[in-house]
Amino acid sequence: MKTSIAKLALGLTLVSMSGVAMAGIAATKHNLGASNTAGSNHTDATTEICVFCHTPHGGDITAAVPLWNRHLSSNVTYTTYSSLGTSTLDSASAAIGSVSLACLSCHDGTQAMDVMINTPGSDTTGQLPSGTMSGPNGWEEFQAMSNLTTDDMVYLGTDLRNDHPISIQYAGALTGGSFARAANDLDFFTATAAPAALSGTVVYYIEADGVGGKSKHDLPLYNRAGGTVTSTGLNLQLLTGQPLVECATCHDPHTQNTTFLRHPSGNNGSATCLTCHNK
Repeated sequence: MKTSIAKLALGLTLVSMSGVAMAGIAATKHNLGASNTAGSNHTDATTEICVFCHTPHGGDITAAVPLWNRHLSSNVTYTTYSSLGTSTLDSASAAIGSVSLACLSCHDGTQAMDVMINTPGSDTTGQLPSGTMSGPNGWEEFQAMSNLTTDDMVYLGTDLRNDHPISIQYAGALTGGSFARAANDLDFFTATAAPAALSGTVVYYIEADGVGGKSKHDLPLYNRAGGTVTSTGLNLQLLTGQPLVECATCHDPHTQNTTFLRHPSGNNGSATCLTCHNK
């Protein structure tokens, strides 16, 4: 009897946790469905929330995120921060890739935000069922983000020179793991290594919440398979597997934080910036 009660309690706890997580996403601008409460563009054509990014079947396996329900932008040339040639940049950069490409499949403006591999329901038309849009920018601007202006933070475009560098190796020291190295730039804090829970692959992160051990609030770095890349004009070598800073290093799309920042304080007092930058 006690065992049954314990199991029931555990089940209710898991359901409660799932509900809290869903409620968090529902209350943000990443909820593009009918239950949106963030005042941003959304459609009343579906009440689904996860479908705009994820699908349980037939996702894009080229994306470095699970069950991605959008095709990654193809034949797109990005102009990156490293092209500025600033003398303070001392890390090698790679072509835009990894989890950042998944983010940019919505935010670079090259395809409509409602284009999916599998749409809500049983059809696979790749486009939402008919419905009306609400929100400050209207249906057309929801359909094609390029109808917005690059002054809008949502629309990053393909010129990323005015954005924090991504797909760039972390400039600070690394401790532990196959790619450990001594301090490269003392203006950055040291990243630590931890084995991934299931694969055992070493992953790197920068401690953000002071708890110790990898947590949801810490800033992850991302490994990337592939050959050796040399950063243009900097004579710095990017090693295979060298952990990189990507969009999801600072941002977690599943948080209720207005700017989706991972740090528990958001960027109050520049908390997110100062997690990596030793200033």
